[in-house]
Amino acid sequence: MHTHALAADLRPRRSLWLSRRARWTVAIVLALAVVLAVGLVVYRLNQQPYAFDRLTRVSAVGYEAGGQGTTDATRAYLDGSRAFIGHPTGGGRFDLRAVDVEEPGKPIWVNSSLTEVDTFRGARGSVEVTSRPDKDGLRTVTLLNASNGVAFATFEVTVRDVWVLVGKYFLRYRDSDHKLTIADVGTGKEIAALDQPGGPRSWWLVDNWSGQQVPTSVDGVQLDEPFTVDPHIVRATPDRGLEVVGLATGKALSAATGLAGPDDLVYPFDEQVFVADRVSGQVRAYDRTALGKPQWSWSSPEAGSRPTLLTVCGERRVCVGEEHHVTALDIRTGKVDYRLAADHAGHLVPVGDRVMLRQGTGDGKRSSLVDAAGKIVTSWPGTQAARLDEGSYLLFPLEVPASGPFPWTGVQAGNARSRQLGDLDVRLDSCTWSHKYVACAAPGEFVFYKVRTPWYSGRL
Repeated sequence: MHTHALAADLRPRRSLWLSRRARWTVAIVLALAVVLAVGLVVYRLNQQPYAFDRLTRVSAVGYEAGGQGTTDATRAYLDGSRAFIGHPTGGGRFDLRAVDVEEPGKPIWVNSSLTEVDTFRGARGSVEVTSRPDKDGLRTVTLLNASNGVAFATFEVTVRDVWVLVGKYFLRYRDSDHKLTIADVGTGKEIAALDQPGGPRSWWLVDNWSGQQVPTSVDGVQLDEPFTVDPHIVRATPDRGLEVVGLATGKALSAATGLAGPDDLVYPFDEQVFVADRVSGQVRAYDRTALGKPQWSWSSPEAGSRPTLLTVCGERRVCVGEEHHVTALDIRTGKVDYRLAADHAGHLVPVGDRVMLRQGTGDGKRSSLVDAAGKIVTSWPGTQAARLDEGSYLLFPLEVPASGPFPWTGVQAGNARSRQLGDLDVRLDSCTWSHKYVACAAPGEFVFYKVRTPWYSGRL
């Protein structure tokens, strides 16, 4: 009886102890769930483009023009919170340096051994420097390590050549013998030399959606290298042929004849090649691994209309520009997603499923934001647009003054809201921009600005 009574006394206490432990466990689990939920919300908000704010000056680095004034070679390129800035210093010498934008303009490295520099640009992991032509018309393209400014590769080209850096490959159209050469940047070894009698405009780089996320100039030139670069090109071959070439080997992946003439529009995008026939007006899509047969074709309903523009306008759309219309086609089926009345469409800049369209002539030139359904949401007369990032644009006047301040406007693609960011006295063609910063050459100094405010600021 004593044992049973003791056991009876202990059972409630043991049950009560388990209940308390269970309550603590539940409380801890709930607290962790709340922390996780809050963290997820903050993470998702941080993935959204920051709100526009007035351009806020962060830092500046002074320079002396070296007797040549501000030339085209005087410019800045952004690479995260780092910037590459360069300018002539006189006597053919050139000063190129990397600086920390926020500390403020603190030098990371300086290369003052470069001479006769014509221009330079930032590339992922490197800085590409091109010299002025010598008396024989030869130029030197030098690649510097972006981390320390030390040269690691050089290539000789001529004034009539066309060249481009694609990831780890250096492509050059050699005008002297009409060859298209592919070289490995790391080893300098030539991988292939392909006959290219069609000239410098008879081969095309392969675009992808990653390439449509990076900032662009007002002319549509990428200001940064895409996160992923497609290691292929498409080139014209005899008998109206096209050939897809892998850069790693210089070998053909696929080829066919009777696809495109010298005046037709050719646009490789991801795993497809689009061709717009300038005579018939027909647009055809091909699988780049099997060029022999089109996947689909589309013809304009307007008799006699001819395509003037062919480019991607969404992750799953390709747009065809004509004199009076822009038509968005599903890249998988060729089905018309929308057909928009637009006179003299000259430039399309996609951001997500929206597009900034430059249209009109003379005093009627304007930038128009087109939504996913093909409707013009808002237009800004007398402006030209550039992509800032994957969610927004910058707008500038069509006529930018040679000197003096001019207005900068930010536009959120998702809601078409615009904000005046301020006026800057800079040379527009010296500028680059990113998700967060603007870097430009101004009179006597390189200037750096913040263009965004955090999502929690409440601004639009």
